[in-house]
Amino acid sequence: MLSNLKKEIKMIGEQVQEDEIVEKAGIAVRGLGGLKQYLAVLTSNRLLTTDKQKKFLSYDLDKISNINFNKKLTTTEMGFTYDNKEHALSFNNVDLSLAFLSEIQNALGILTPSQAETEERKIVRVMKPIKMSIEILNGREQLKDQGSVFKLLQTKPGTIEISVNNLSPETFKLVKWERVENIQKSAFDIAGWSLIGSTLGNAGSIAGAMGANIGKDKSVATLFLKRANGDKVPLVIKCDKKDLEKLSLLIVAEDDEVVEVVQPVASNQISAADEILKFKQLLDEGILTQEEYDAKKKQLLGI
Repeated sequence: MLSNLKKEIKMIGEQVQEDEIVEKAGIAVRGLGGLKQYLAVLTSNRLLTTDKQKKFLSYDLDKISNINFNKKLTTTEMGFTYDNKEHALSFNNVDLSLAFLSEIQNALGILTPSQAETEERKIVRVMKPIKMSIEILNGREQLKDQGSVFKLLQTKPGTIEISVNNLSPETFKLVKWERVENIQKSAFDIAGWSLIGSTLGNAGSIAGAMGANIGKDKSVATLFLKRANGDKVPLVIKCDKKDLEKLSLLIVAEDDEVVEVVQPVASNQISAADEILKFKQLLDEGILTQEEYDAKKKQLLGI
């Protein structure tokens, strides 16, 4: 076989540059049944071969694109795009040729299906943990432990762990998280925020927490969490720029319902008495003035 390719070996050998390393050589085939054989050489920079007229061909590895491998009964065809043209090389399904194709795949950074599956598992296994301390504005009473130091950790996609005062963490499914940007609204506007579904938390207390945040920090986020038994746990947390960057890296669960935030709450969902109590709380916290509270109270009572 090598004696039949002496001219091609000499021709391609003369074209190998001083800074190139010959990685591997293979025998490509042409014609019916792959009877016509010719040389293919992989270097550190290029794929070298000849055409039907034994004219030298060179393909820079970094310019090869759209690579695909089509395995047939006796041959495997490598198709690719180079200089906006389609090209193809065929190789007999023998150990020497398959090893050459494998070397090309490695040089071009192409993973076989089995390699891709292994690589995906590797990525999941070595996923960089996301750690952050959180300041809970609303919802801390729904955690299993009471305290003042809260830490969030994600090591697996779709779930997070929250520890209180460095005790054993509780694991939740992360359904979604919502950011509330630039809270510079009046307390009336903020008090209208609510979460769909009564099991997702008290609208008034969440509104109060968000209202109390005016003038202190410009960002608030709500984490929508689920326990293994299906209980829904919303946590409203205070955020700065670094916190938001870490939240953006969290991976949410893919198989849960969408949780929406709406504004305002329909008037028939909260009674006038509940609304008045809510605004009284905002008054007591100094968020509302007495005049604002009185005006809202008269509005709710229809006076």
